[in-house]
Amino acid sequence: MADAPLNPLDLLIKSQQVALKLATDVLRGVRDTAVTGVTQPDELAKQVGELAGAVAGMAGAVTSLAGTTAQPLQDFIVRQRELADTVHTLAEAQAELAVVVATLAERHADAVAALEKLTAPVFAIIGTEPTPPKTRAARRAAAASKPSAETD
Repeated sequence: MADAPLNPLDLLIKSQQVALKLATDVLRGVRDTAVTGVTQPDELAKQVGELAGAVAGMAGAVTSLAGTTAQPLQDFIVRQRELADTVHTLAEAQAELAVVVATLAERHADAVAALEKLTAPVFAIIGTEPTPPKTRAARRAAAASKPSAETD
């Protein structure tokens, strides 16, 4: 059980219960002090001291409550910062990969253009038409190049 992670909600509930008990004890002490002040003045000094101790205990409980509720929020924020850093690192890696892929695409396009220049005379002798491209980008590029070829 000692190795089990602490549930922040359970800690919050327990600390609120302790704070409520202390507040109840302090209020009961105030009531008893008021009654004692009227009936037994000697006892009043003793109860005021006890009341001061209870108030100090309540302050400690409030501090504990604040620490208990703030820690899970702080942990959450730290995890979000770690996630943001991880996503940033991923974005940098993706950007580097995009540069590599863009370079590869340019080189591939140059190789295809060279093949087209090399095979164009052969296809012209045979009398075949080039096969139209099947990708959307290639169709757009072919459509854009046809009007300029017709005006030459």
